[in-house]
Amino acid sequence: MRESVKILRQALKGLPGGPYENLEAKRMAAGRKSEWDGFDYQYIAKKIAPTFKIPKGEHYARVETGKGELGIYIVGDDSVFPWRWKIRAADFVNVQILPHLLQGVKVADIVAITGSIDIIMGSVDR
Repeated sequence: MRESVKILRQALKGLPGGPYENLEAKRMAAGRKSEWDGFDYQYIAKKIAPTFKIPKGEHYARVETGKGELGIYIVGDDSVFPWRWKIRAADFVNVQILPHLLQGVKVADIVAITGSIDIIMGSVDR
């Protein structure tokens, strides 16, 4: 615990100073007639700041995760919501090698081979 507190204090000292924008305080101050309570925001679990806009054009960002590369593809049109988006899960890519791994093996070995490539079955339906 003491070491964690030391790390937190070091991190706080490294934060830059200066003004910041508290969007939640702006929303609360605006009341019920604010832009945040409009139709576009009522079906989103976490409301997006009205100042945030996705730039026009295609964007691809990738992040290295524990299972591989996670890719996010977004097509923006200068609005809050993306025109199109796709998430490429890192664990789904492992399934592509299965046809090569399963050539000439016994049916009983399929479960062990599938487990060895560490796939997550929740992503296989994409």
